Amino acid sequence: MPVRWYALLCCISLLCAVKSTHAQDTAIIRSRNFGIQNEIYFNDSLWYFHAGELHKTQQSIANTTGWEPLHYTAFGKENAPRGWQGVGWFGSWIRADTDLVNKKLAIRINHDGASEIFLDGKPIGGYGKVGNSAKEMVAMSARRELIPIWFPDTRPHLITIHYSNFFEVYANFYGFQTWIADYNQLAPKIQIANQRFNFILMCAAAQLILGLLHLLLFLFYPRQKLNLYYALFVVLVGINEIGIYQFYRTNSPMVQYVAQWLIDEGKVIMMWAAVMLLYKLDYNRIPRWRVIILSTISSLYFGAYIYKFFNHIEAWTDYFALVFLICMMDGFWSVFRLIKKRQKGVWLIGAGVVTVILLFYFAWEDIFHWWPYHLNSLRLLVMAVGELILPLCLSLYLAVDFAKTNQNLTAKLAEVEKLSALALAQETEKTELIAGEARRLEEIVEQRTSELREQADKLREMDMVKSRFFTNITHEFKTPLTLIINPAKELIANTADEEIHRNTRLILNNASRLLQLINQLLDLSRLENGLMEVSRIPLDFVALIRLHILSYESLIKQKGISLHFTSHWDKLWMLGDRDKLDAIVINLLSNALKFTDEGKVEITLQKDNELQGDAFSFTVRDTGRGIPSAKIPYVFDRFYQADPSDTRSAEGTGIGLAITKEMVELMGGQIRIESKEGEFTEVNINMPYQAAGAVLEPILELLPAGVTATMVDNKHQTDTDETKPLVLLIEDHQELRNFILQSLTGKYRVLTAADGNEGITLALEHIPTLIITDLMMPKVDGYEVSSTLKKDVKTSHIPLIILTAKADMDSKIQGIETGADAYLAKPFEKRELFALMENLISVRNQLREHYSRQDLWFTDALSMPSIERDFITRVRHAVESHLNEEGYSADQLARDIGLSRTQLHRKLKDLINQSPGELIRIIRLQYAHDLLQRRVATIAEVAYMVGFSSPASFSASFSRHFGFAPKTVSAI
Repeated sequence: MPVRWYALLCCISLLCAVKSTHAQDTAIIRSRNFGIQNEIYFNDSLWYFHAGELHKTQQSIANTTGWEPLHYTAFGKENAPRGWQGVGWFGSWIRADTDLVNKKLAIRINHDGASEIFLDGKPIGGYGKVGNSAKEMVAMSARRELIPIWFPDTRPHLITIHYSNFFEVYANFYGFQTWIADYNQLAPKIQIANQRFNFILMCAAAQLILGLLHLLLFLFYPRQKLNLYYALFVVLVGINEIGIYQFYRTNSPMVQYVAQWLIDEGKVIMMWAAVMLLYKLDYNRIPRWRVIILSTISSLYFGAYIYKFFNHIEAWTDYFALVFLICMMDGFWSVFRLIKKRQKGVWLIGAGVVTVILLFYFAWEDIFHWWPYHLNSLRLLVMAVGELILPLCLSLYLAVDFAKTNQNLTAKLAEVEKLSALALAQETEKTELIAGEARRLEEIVEQRTSELREQADKLREMDMVKSRFFTNITHEFKTPLTLIINPAKELIANTADEEIHRNTRLILNNASRLLQLINQLLDLSRLENGLMEVSRIPLDFVALIRLHILSYESLIKQKGISLHFTSHWDKLWMLGDRDKLDAIVINLLSNALKFTDEGKVEITLQKDNELQGDAFSFTVRDTGRGIPSAKIPYVFDRFYQADPSDTRSAEGTGIGLAITKEMVELMGGQIRIESKEGEFTEVNINMPYQAAGAVLEPILELLPAGVTATMVDNKHQTDTDETKPLVLLIEDHQELRNFILQSLTGKYRVLTAADGNEGITLALEHIPTLIITDLMMPKVDGYEVSSTLKKDVKTSHIPLIILTAKADMDSKIQGIETGADAYLAKPFEKRELFALMENLISVRNQLREHYSRQDLWFTDALSMPSIERDFITRVRHAVESHLNEEGYSADQLARDIGLSRTQLHRKLKDLINQSPGELIRIIRLQYAHDLLQRRVATIAEVAYMVGFSSPASFSASFSRHFGFAPKTVSAI
């Protein structure tokens, strides 16, 4: 009895278990369900889901009791199974049909996570590493991999998948897709597809090689920019094909996603590069508007695909196929234009473009759905191979173009060789002619050289004769100068008369200056002939410098500048040539003071440590006007002057620095000059010396220091006698200015000016009777003084005399053309100057009397010079405009004319011998005479019309002026 019960209980339990097992839905696999793709899609079969992890003891149990049913495993975030947190168990019951028992089948799974696959609780495969978190999990995609399985019977079997995914690589796809396939049928197809993908990679390599080749061609020949566009296009095609290969062959979900984005972006850039390449075929310079439109469209799509990538948008309608067609047809239009022009080989490119367009629509986009899924790899291979057509067509075109160019170059080369042979023959003939001509020229040159040598010898002999004559005549000057200087010194010593003393000092200074110039010329002659020797005697160089500084004390005070001397030694006894050192120091000091109008002069004597042995450095630095940098290299040339114009501020011969340099070098020294225009000039001498013992020196007389102030210059008139003529003297040489001033004083009132600017100012202010001006003056020369004053209405009538040492005819003509009345050459005779002045003043007085007689300035103004006539006309118009105003005065007239009362008075007195008041009265009376003669009004009415206060006053003035009464005018 118990045994029977136990058996019954076991049967009931077994029946319940079997019933429970068959109670769950089971998917039946039949051979006829595999279809053309040899696999059954298994996503939407009934699955069971268990969230999270199972207990380890449960993983070997082949049942899904307590699991949640699930009808779709390719779920996303929105339709995920209940309790899904990134990891779980999925199970499905499968039963094989009779004909599939023990047949080799396969499971294929596609996911972006990690999986472990079990059959009836036994592991059969998996991809990646399942983990409970993103850090633990290793994702792997294996959609083209097969896991083989066998079903030994027709009973239900449980496939269990342990799956985790914490990343949403593709939009709304967290789950997985599964297929049950016929292994023997599907595995060869996958192998063939993989081989096709490998061929795609080979096509990509071919594209990159072509791109690199044409890039090198562009670098070799940059002018052919078509190679650059070609290289860019094919490199982009190659990169795009690499992206396709990676998309289908990679096991990394993220790499697959990036590859898909790269393919999308690649087709945009490929379109841009292809169209730009076609543009470049037709245009030497691509129209900017085409480039802008094409680049704008490409940029918009490029940005849109970036947006799609980062926002995980799975699919959208972007109309790129239509845009691609429009852009490519625009590029094809450029090719078509070239075909119409019958350009050789362009039809190849046209065929390539048509092929690309067809491939895009029938292979890439597959708008007619000609390619089923199982032929996808073939579609991609056809597309990759087809994309080689356009580059190959372009290569053929470029090869044809290169061959054509090569043929042209060959023809040109043959032509050049022919021309070269002809040119060589001509050159040979020309060479023979040149050789003959060269021989003839050599004979002529030899003959001319002989003639020039003879002429040079003659010139050298003449130069020696001139030098001897120059030296002899210079020596002859010394005798009369000695007879001038010594008596002058005796007169100064033995006379007490101040005037004689002053004139004698003037004679002595200028005679000494002339002697100094003669000595310089003699030194220059001796230096040219190499006859100058150095005669060394003991001397104190510091004392010598101080002595010469003292000689310039009066000039320093006169110019208001400061002079500082700094010495390393209190006394420097050495063996030196006194005459040459005197000349060097005097020349440098005089130049520094001459060209410094304000500021300071610094003299420095210090030890020179750069030269071996005993040596000194002597420096003279001034803050004068400086030397332009372009002229510094020439300042030591003989007779060179940095400012050769007539307006230079200092006189000179241009030999001082030349002699100084040669003397310094003769004594073993060096001289250099540094200057900046408008700031400073610095001359430095470095010279070795031989020390000597101190000796008792005799008192030596100083050489003249150049220009010295012998008398006080007076710029203002000292004589107030208004009856004497007023003379303006403009002369920059102070001694000559003072000499002429003394000569004129007593007979004339004299104003003096030291330069042209000051002279013009004084002339316009004082309106002198006569002007005497030097020609060569600082700032403004005599020509400009004459031109300025003769053009000014205030001074145009004043006689002007130019004094100058430039006595050549051109200078005289230039002076007269500027309006000067006389041109007197220096040296002039005092009596000649006085006679010329008196004659000019006399002529001016006669003209004045002539114009004032019978009021000719009013009735016959046409005989006057044009500028004076215009002035008188202005005066008449000013008076006429106020003719009926009784109170119109000379002050008002002066204001109307634009002169001061004094200037107007002097102008009118010098011009027509009339004062302004007399001129106003005469103009009134002349107009009254005209009105009475024409019987315009009565005498009383005319009197008021011309500005008289009463008829009686008018009648009296009229009778005095004309010599008859107003009432007799109409009867005359």
